[in-house]
Amino acid sequence: MSMKDAVPGLTAEEGAVRRAPSSGPGRKASAPRGMRSWPHTLFNVVLAIIVAYLVLVPLVILLFSSFKNSGTSLPFQVPGFSIANYSSIFTSSRLASVSFNTFVYVVGALLVSLVCSVGLAYLFERTDIPGRRVLEPLALAPMAVPVTVMAIAWALVANPANGPIAILVRQFFGVNIDIYTMPGMILVMGLFGVPSMYLMIAPALASIGPEFEEAAATLGAPLRRRLRLIVLPLIGPAVSAASLLLVVIILEGFAIPAILGLPKQIFVFSSLIQYYLQNPTGVANYGQASTYGILILIITMALTIVYRRRTRHAERYRVVTGKGYRRSRTSLGRWRAPIAIVVWLYMIFSVLLPIFALIWTSLSPYNRPITWSGLGTMTVNNYTDIFTAPGMSQILSNTAQVVLVTATVTTALSLWIALSASRRSFRGSGLLMESTSLVLGIPSVVLGAAVLFLYLFLPLPIFDTPWIIIVALVTRFLPRGSRLLQAALLQLDDGLMEAAQVTGASPFTVTRTVLLPLLRPAMLKTWLWIFAHALGELPIALLLTSAHNNTLVVQLWNLFTTSADYPHACALAVFILTISTVAVLVVNRRETNGGVA
Repeated sequence: MSMKDAVPGLTAEEGAVRRAPSSGPGRKASAPRGMRSWPHTLFNVVLAIIVAYLVLVPLVILLFSSFKNSGTSLPFQVPGFSIANYSSIFTSSRLASVSFNTFVYVVGALLVSLVCSVGLAYLFERTDIPGRRVLEPLALAPMAVPVTVMAIAWALVANPANGPIAILVRQFFGVNIDIYTMPGMILVMGLFGVPSMYLMIAPALASIGPEFEEAAATLGAPLRRRLRLIVLPLIGPAVSAASLLLVVIILEGFAIPAILGLPKQIFVFSSLIQYYLQNPTGVANYGQASTYGILILIITMALTIVYRRRTRHAERYRVVTGKGYRRSRTSLGRWRAPIAIVVWLYMIFSVLLPIFALIWTSLSPYNRPITWSGLGTMTVNNYTDIFTAPGMSQILSNTAQVVLVTATVTTALSLWIALSASRRSFRGSGLLMESTSLVLGIPSVVLGAAVLFLYLFLPLPIFDTPWIIIVALVTRFLPRGSRLLQAALLQLDDGLMEAAQVTGASPFTVTRTVLLPLLRPAMLKTWLWIFAHALGELPIALLLTSAHNNTLVVQLWNLFTTSADYPHACALAVFILTISTVAVLVVNRRETNGGVA
């Protein structure tokens, strides 16, 4: 008997009597089950078809395109099938160079994120470092910054011409640094990945009971030995899971390799796919773009599977045993102040200075170094110019339509998927949730290419409109939204719904009056999360944008890369950053007030 059918303290027969609605006065006889369930069944079937279409069709189109020797033609314009794309790629020298670049980029960025996130998590969760209440929010601040904005900020702060970090390093150490190199890409991506890894590692560190380290310290083990033999093995599952997830994020990321790598033709898989689709010469190669997309899809899907298996058995490493657990912090002793200074310098150079450089340039008449003399010529003309530029009203309208509709539709579909999977509303509802996992490992540039091919072929009037971007973004965020809401559903007690069902309320009434009010905070969190990410999603918008559906993030890309108009680009970046930050602050405020289920 399932949890929904069981009533504690009653036999099966008594429970059936209690569950049956009374037929006394004032209560209408309920309709037969078959008569009353067909609209609900039809509704589920329609939504299941929509979700399957969104998730599966782009994958099929991408695979189809990879077997078309289309060259500059569209895949649907070429008859027959061929493995010419695969042969061309596997016999070319470019595959080896791009694979090597991608490997170095991924491993380097992972190491930077791993060292910084584990170090910060240990200091904030296990030691008495001063100022951690301020330092921890600063460490998480990059989560509020769209990756495109972060890449532009670092291009400003560390470029070899007038970047303040480049100038300081050259003056004090005599070393010339250039952010437009592979080490620059690794540094920026590594720092951008720190908050995500920190959020997965910090809870594992916080949950380790102090008795393990205390026993080792009693035996005379120094701190580095305690870390190597006790702490690191216990957080191993969290570290490996966070690392696998970050590798997928690095592989699919486009903005950082594009903004910092393309100026010197440093390609990784994601930027190479974009290059094939939107070649500066105007000659695209759709077949090879699709084939590279399939290769990176295979890699990311394999990593996603390993990640799911790795996190499945993490309970074997749980060390919190109940009410005997107590928090204890390791004293840093004479190293307390020096370590705090190092952490503050990290925050200044990795978080505060890039954002300050972005704001400085947005208020400057031209791109220039940060100097005291420049304060006298600050201006808001750049902001005035971007909002009064021709076509900006249409860009703002397109962006508002894209982010608002994407957030709303994705949240609604995610709620239905999570509810169906948790209730087993129909046969295959659990499989539907699992099928959305296919999208988790798809890089956004690959997904954008699949949607582009699909709607160039289908006779649907959404190409050259914001709706084609909306379709792609809904597909991209559907698995993340459904899992956010599924996590909230798992925290709800089934007894609340069972009590409403005992009174004879229909499933629709129970959902409307009990379930949705309880899930409202989680739905708001999901909506705002999707809103903020849709606002800064560059590769999908860049691939699907045309003359009539331009958005803010594409306009930012054009201003910075094509026009090299840094002051106006920075003003637009600050505007996007402000919207994203407000959305994140709203979510955090709701969570702080206990509003998220």
